[in-house]
Amino acid sequence: MAVSTKVKLLTDRDVPFEELVPGLGVARAITSAGSTQLGGGYMRFAEDAEDAELADWTLEYDEVLFVQAGELTVVSDGGNTVARAGEAILIPKGAKVTYRGRAGTVCFYILWPFDWNIHRTGT
Repeated sequence: MAVSTKVKLLTDRDVPFEELVPGLGVARAITSAGSTQLGGGYMRFAEDAEDAELADWTLEYDEVLFVQAGELTVVSDGGNTVARAGEAILIPKGAKVTYRGRAGTVCFYILWPFDWNIHRTGT
């Protein structure tokens, strides 16, 4: 499948959000249709939710989380890493983490490789 060479603006208004866990929605903005290597999208913690979390996630890819608004905490065996608006967190492949966001937190995530599930399963 050919990937477009057109430069594209990404906004959270252009992609549908799905709820991963109560209070945390994800929208995939970078897919195989737009990149041969990267995946990415938005994480949004609901305004009306208490601090939401996605617990015990083991990364099968490298990930960068850029906090656009609010505050995100990534809990790992190395402790808590907190990022606020304008800051980013790098998480290497193999890390086991818990994502915690304050109500209203918005992040953009980038992961590599985008087809990590194929690399994991070999299919």
